[in-house]
Amino acid sequence: MKISYFLEKVSAQMHSKEAKEYVKSELSQHMQQSKQSWVKRGYSEVEAEKKAVKEMGSPLTLGKSLNKLHKPKIDWMLVILLSVTLLLSFLPILALDKGMYLEITNFTLPTMLQNKTISIIIGFSIAIGFMFIDYRKLKRYGYLFYGVGVGLLIAISQFANKIINGESIISLGIIDVQAWVAIPFLLMAWASFFSNSAFKLWKGIALYVFSIYFLLFIPSLSMIFIYSVFVAVLFLKSRFSLKEKICTVGAVILIVIGVVFYHIIAFRNGSLANYQISRILGFISPNKYADESGYIYVTLENAMKSAGLFGAENLMNLPDPHTNLVLGNIIQTYGFLAGIVLFAILSIFLIRFWLISRAIKDPFGKLLTIGGVTLFATQFLYSVAMNFGLVPVSTMSLPFMSYGIMPTVLNAFIVGIVLSVYRRKHFIPLKEDYQAS
Repeated sequence: MKISYFLEKVSAQMHSKEAKEYVKSELSQHMQQSKQSWVKRGYSEVEAEKKAVKEMGSPLTLGKSLNKLHKPKIDWMLVILLSVTLLLSFLPILALDKGMYLEITNFTLPTMLQNKTISIIIGFSIAIGFMFIDYRKLKRYGYLFYGVGVGLLIAISQFANKIINGESIISLGIIDVQAWVAIPFLLMAWASFFSNSAFKLWKGIALYVFSIYFLLFIPSLSMIFIYSVFVAVLFLKSRFSLKEKICTVGAVILIVIGVVFYHIIAFRNGSLANYQISRILGFISPNKYADESGYIYVTLENAMKSAGLFGAENLMNLPDPHTNLVLGNIIQTYGFLAGIVLFAILSIFLIRFWLISRAIKDPFGKLLTIGGVTLFATQFLYSVAMNFGLVPVSTMSLPFMSYGIMPTVLNAFIVGIVLSVYRRKHFIPLKEDYQAS
């Protein structure tokens, strides 16, 4: 029996097309090595091939065994978590109807519920759709993803026709194109770059600086923060040498220290803009500036104090209770018990992401999941800290719970990527997959 025929018999027992291709490649390589070994012992090509095939045993038995071992897997825990969280994401909108927010704005409850439903459908479809995409094929398009991501940033910086909370946006009717749209493309790009052993450090520095340059024109400080954090984490988990990592981190620390000292001096000299000084003082001494920039922190603190286990009797009108301060509004409306449950669910997401990332052997898949974990964790933890007044209030969404399409779609993309990697965690890419992007 020839090796090619044996491989066809084995693959015929397997149901997954991806598994068939993977197993055929791996078995073919193994059997060719075995064949060459027999040839070196003095056997002819034909005899050596028969020997190599015979060593493998029954193709039917082997095929059935490999079918069970390499069957693509679905992480049902993540799917269930996603479904439950998406259903819970209606709570912040329903909470608005219990307070005065809808009465003092142009929003209507049916419209917001309708928009949220659309976001949930799109988000869930993206998560499940990405699960069936072979993430390994994305690795070769690193520069394309980077180009799309930076291209979006350039377009927004140059052609924005709307500003929300100081951030430039391209408004296309009912759709607002924000800088956050670029994040999924940039995540895939950097995971591709850093998993490629031929990628040079100077290229990474140049590409990062180039993208940050256009982000500063938007500007979106929260996105700059999140983007920098996940690029830094991916860099530290990359294949660069320890010396390169230490030198780069040292240089970044010196730059950060320089920027901090610059702002301290500027603050003391009074050269910062009035609104910047006001925001800093409002965060540092909220009670002293309770009628100005400290109002939001004082209101948040009072809302939390009055919440109790099952919600406050008299609700306060928090600024942006459906977006940035969604957690504070949930706690004051439904109580700390609801907040604890929500925190636990989002924490389970993080733990599951982390466990999956540890089980992945493929460098590209591992960096994708690590990047996803970092992106999710940064939003989640900063949003929680922000709602408890531990960090300055910024444009930061709570994953899935904040109103708008991006908080849902962006984090659904993360779930979809992790599901895709998990589904193929037994499929180790071949050598050609490690070639330069």
